Order: sequence, then structure tokens, then C-alpha cells
Amino acid sequence: MGLARDARILKDGELFVVSDERGDLRRTLPGAGVYARDTRFLSELWLLLNGEEPELFDSSAERTNTAIFEFGNAVFRDEEGRDILAHTISLRRCRSVRRGTLDEELVLENYNAFDITVELAFVFAADFLDIFEVRGFPRERPRGRILLPQQQDHSLRLAYRAPDDVLLETEIVFSRQPDTVTTEPGATHLSELALPRMLLPGHDQLIRAPGMIHPPRAFVLFHLKLPSHGRERLALRIAPRELLERRIAVRVPDVSRLTEPVEPPTYSFARARTDHELFDRVLQRSLDDVRALLTPFPGGRLVAAGIPWFVAPFGRDSLIVSLQMMLFAPELALETLRFLARYQGRKHDPWTEEEPGKILHELRFGEMVRLGETPHSPYYGTVDATPLFIVTFCEVMDWVGTPALFDELFPAVQAALHWIDQHGDHNGDGFIDYGRVSPRGLVHQNWKDSHNSLLFPDGRDPVPPIAAVEVQGYVYQAKRALAAVLQRFGKPSHQVLVARLRAEAEQLRARFEQRFWSESDQFYGQAIDGQGRLVPAISSNPGHCLWSEIIGPERAARVVERLFRSDLYSGWGIRTLASTMPHYNPMSYHNGSIWPHDNALIIAGLRRYGYHREALRLASDLLEVAVSFPYYRLPELFCGFGRDEAECMVPISYPVSCSPQAWAAGTMPFLLRIMLGAEARAAERRLTLRPAFPDWLTEVEIRGLRFAGTTLDLAVRRQAGRYTLEVEADPGITVVLAGSSDDFRR
Repeated sequence: MGLARDARILKDGELFVVSDERGDLRRTLPGAGVYARDTRFLSELWLLLNGEEPELFDSSAERTNTAIFEFGNAVFRDEEGRDILAHTISLRRCRSVRRGTLDEELVLENYNAFDITVELAFVFAADFLDIFEVRGFPRERPRGRILLPQQQDHSLRLAYRAPDDVLLETEIVFSRQPDTVTTEPGATHLSELALPRMLLPGHDQLIRAPGMIHPPRAFVLFHLKLPSHGRERLALRIAPRELLERRIAVRVPDVSRLTEPVEPPTYSFARARTDHELFDRVLQRSLDDVRALLTPFPGGRLVAAGIPWFVAPFGRDSLIVSLQMMLFAPELALETLRFLARYQGRKHDPWTEEEPGKILHELRFGEMVRLGETPHSPYYGTVDATPLFIVTFCEVMDWVGTPALFDELFPAVQAALHWIDQHGDHNGDGFIDYGRVSPRGLVHQNWKDSHNSLLFPDGRDPVPPIAAVEVQGYVYQAKRALAAVLQRFGKPSHQVLVARLRAEAEQLRARFEQRFWSESDQFYGQAIDGQGRLVPAISSNPGHCLWSEIIGPERAARVVERLFRSDLYSGWGIRTLASTMPHYNPMSYHNGSIWPHDNALIIAGLRRYGYHREALRLASDLLEVAVSFPYYRLPELFCGFGRDEAECMVPISYPVSCSPQAWAAGTMPFLLRIMLGAEARAAERRLTLRPAFPDWLTEVEIRGLRFAGTTLDLAVRRQAGRYTLEVEADPGITVVLAGSSDDFRR
């Protein structure tokens, strides 16, 4: 059963729920549960009507914090000996998550001509697993003790005492006192049998790990008398305790500040409307998902990477979604920069792979982190978050930059630049690279970070340190963009740095073209390993180098042609790995699947080099994919099967794809910016638009766009291949329409 299509996922703040389509939490759905702060506070919740599962009619979790599940009864015999026909009693389950609690109301309605008494039963269990355990990571230390369920009047308490004496509990409060509550002891510790388990979200690696925990179960029974053509209601509230209230901070020095409630957003997203209804629906879904993923963490708010596996701060993911959302909420990027600057590396720590100036990869708060079993306190094993931090800073300065903002953030940018120059190149070959240091760290530390995402064609692993192709583009982009920002906002003393950055960027470009280009493949390799060997895998990664503009124009034409050959282009997007590669698998996580954000960065690069038609083709592909998935939601990734592989082919779900996921949610807002060709220069108070719309789009209106300390409204329309612009903006703001024709060069 896959999360992408079968799960019903709700989230508000740090609390999120993953259930099946019935609303139940069962072991048959990977990762089902109620979670908060990297802990599963409820692992089982299912209901029975008269001892059987009611028949599901339909369910929806289209809204990010509410869901509805509609059932009808199966045939049963009542206490009077009457046969009750199927579908004569309805059961509606309404669920919501708000302010740290899960609320559920059940409404039963009797459509028979006589009164009926029904039996409604709930089953509850809580294993209190760390999210890493749920994903399949083995434990190095014994777990704590799960306590037996305790009932008191209207409430039920499930609890767990961790080895560090932290007490976690899940309180369930009913609107009426249960008729009976019974418990089944279960096993409060891991079974001895070692079972093969999958490391989620990728099904690419099998490990041997202890068997699953079977915590005590509580069976809660209600007898409800339903009058003829009448209804009864039952409500329950589920609240994780202790961990949420303790606000455990792993690394922030000023702990007292973290106990204060996080203020709600002081800004709203810009509003967009087009003349294409389906695009508007997909865009609104995307914005709603980004808003739902915006989470209060210790140290500030950040867009969590994705549900269910990555409700946590991630450097790379949060920075990319911030870039994607710049047209709609530049303040989101500013919040992200401030958060990541607070956790920026200050020392050398091999366990967490922290280095001075480095931007974190992932921050967790669960038991395994508290006990030192994983290095995510935070963990710094990423090579690309640091240059992307600089790129994002430069974008923020272009959209909302002021001298005060420059002064606030530039020290963190300087530290990030220092990491690139002093710590990022481990073998002195002039390229930023990575190699695992921590025994519990990631083998690969770029965006394709699964263990088998980088292989030679003969199946051999590259030798670290490894320089990934797209990372060199990010560094080039960071240095060029920072030089431009310093030119606009810097002090006279910064001009020496401006010249140095531009020179270093051009030197990097020359080395890049010499070392990463494969003449035989007429394409860039995926990486260079520690022995100086080019890994000649044909992948999507060089497409990011179009976005960063490190590629010369002549080779860019060859890259574009290669990206759209049938082994990379599936008909619904660019695959992560060409189907002609020996380790290609369309059902893998990184070796042949299709990622919307990956394609979005490629689309941005295509437009930068003037390949408008190709860019619009991919944008249209992604819209078609989004429409084919539930709720018009782009998934984290989907399988790389080709459109032409079968007459009835549709985009195929990846089984444990996060949904919603941050940079998938940011893809459509980013594509709208790309189609508008929006280029901001806050220092000059000038916004330039170079629109290129696909055939299905002729009109775009945006209201409440924030730029250069003010808001403006604009509308771009196309008629007979020409674009027109209407603007309402404060005096002193200039909005320019450039390149306003569909007569594309390519």
C-alpha cells in the first residue's frame, strides 16, 4: 500500500497524522501513526461497528488539517433478533488536527423505521517509536518501557518512559464514558527475531533489524442507541503530552526563548489567478501545502521537508522551496536564512560532520538523537546547502534587500563562503566535494543522497571525496550572485572581494568544462571521484547546471538535446537517470524516477538559455502529472515509466513518496515565476518580466506581490502572440515588460 494514493495525511504545526483511506492506523500502511517532534505517539487506531469493519463509501483529506470518512453498516442482527440491512446506518468520521491535538467526531444515523442499539469499538496502541525506527534504522541501545494503558472516567492514557527518563504520554479523552475498556498486554520490548526490513523512503536497501514492537492494546467499547431516523454523536480528542510541552532543544544556546510560543505568520502569500482553471487548482493546492508544511521548530519557523518521513528542518530542502516561493512570499526565504544562520556550523565535530560556516542538513528531536544514537543534533552531512544558502541570500536581496538586511545576514554569508573556500574541497582539485566522516552519516551528500544514487556503469562505487556536477554549478552561481549583491549593497571595502569572486567563478567554470565534460557522451558526467575519475552516468544532474549558468552556450545546446532524448525524457518529465544506464530502475528512488523539483530547476535553466519551447513542454508535463494525482498535488517523486510504454499509461506513484512534500509543493509557484520570467532588482526598485506562456495560458494576474518593501498588483496578458502588462504599484517602483513575443529563438 503506497502513501501517495492510499494514505490520508493531515498536519497542523508539529502534529501530523498518517492513516489509511478508512482513517485507521494499521500496520498494513507503512508509517501510519500520530506523530509529534519525531515520535509516533499513536501507532494503532481502528474502529469496528458491531464487531465488523463498516463499509467505506468514500474519504477525503483534501484540506491539509481536516478529513472526512463516510461508511455504511454491513448486514447484522440486532438485540431483538432483527436482520438489519446493509447501508441503513451511516457512520461519518470527521477528523481535524489543530493546536497540538487530533479531534474526531463520529456521527451515526439510523435510517430504519425502528430504534437500534449498535456497538462501536475502538482499538488503540502506541509504540512511541522514534521516526528513524519507523523508517527501519536499527537501535544501538535498549529502548525504554511502554506502560500499560490506564483508564479514568472519560479518558485513556498510553505512556512510555524513555531510557533518559523522559515520560511521553498520549491522552485520549471521550465525550462520554466508555461502557467497557479492556487491555491486551502485548510485548513492551522488541522481539528477539531479526527480520529483514526496508529503509524508507527508498526500497533500494535491505537491512537486518529487530522485529516490530507490539505495544499493549486498549479496546474501548460504546453501546449507542440510535432512534428511528435519528442520530447519535461521539467525540474523542487525542493529545501527545510531555515532548511537545517540554520543547526539548538540542543545540540552540538560548533555550529560554524556545519555550515561548512561535508567533503566527505576519505575512500572507501573494494571490494568483490565471485563465486556466486546472492550473489555478494545482497552484492553490501547492500554496496550501507549503503553508501546511510551515512548522514552528526550536529556533524558529521553517518549511518542513515532507510528510511523513521528513517533518523536520532540512537545509537543502528549505532553501530550495524558499527560492521556489520568492514570487509569492520572499519573507519565507528570509525566515529560512535566519533559522539556518542560527544553527550554522561553528566547530569541527566528526560525529555530526559540523564544520565552521557549514549549513545543516537535517535537525531531529527524537529519542535516538537525545541518546546519541544518530548525529542529527543537527547533522551537517550535505555539500550543497551551504552554496544554496548564499544563492538564497542573493535572491532575498534582489527581492526585498535593504542595507540593514545586508548587514544582518552578511556575517553568516561570509562564514558560508569561508566554508566553501577553506573546507569544501578535501583533495585540492578545485571542486567542492564530500565524503562521509560520521559512522552514522550519509554516503552521498548531494540531493540524490540514497546509498546507490551514484555508480559507475559497471556497478562500482566512486571513491570519496566526490565532487557532484550540479554542486559546482551552485558554487559558481553563489559566487557570481554574491559579487552582484556586493556591487549593489556592499561597502567600498568589499570591492576587492567582488573582483575575487568573479575571478574565482570564471576559474571554476573553466575547470568544470575541462573535467566534467565527456566528449564520447557529449554530456557532463554525474561526478568526479577522489581518484580523479569522471562518473559517466547520464543523469538529470547536469540540468541544474543550466539553472546555475555555469555551462557555455555551445555545450548548453548539446545538454538540452541530450536531456530530451527518449532515455532521459519520459514524456512526463526528465528522469533522474537515463534508461540506457545499467543501474536504471524506474521504480527506484533516484535511479530512474522523476522528481518535480528536479525538472523545475531544469525548466528554469532552459529559459535562462533561451530554450523556451522545451521549458514550456516540461511545464505542461508537470501540470498534467499534478492533475492525475489526488487533490491536484504533485508528489515528491513518481516512477519513471515512459508515456509511450503502454496505450493506457498514466503517471505511476512511487510507493512511499512524501505527500505533501516541500519542494514538490514549491514547483508550481516556481513555474509561474519562470513563465513570467520575473527578475527582481530591489536596489534599483525595478522588476523585469520576460513572459513566455504555454499554449494553454493567456492571462496571469498577481495581487499582493511583495517587492522592495512594498506591494504591487500586476496582470500579464497575451493576445496574437504579444504580451501586455498592467501594473498598480507605488511611485518609484518600475515594472518592465521585456521580450514580449512568442516568436521564440528556439
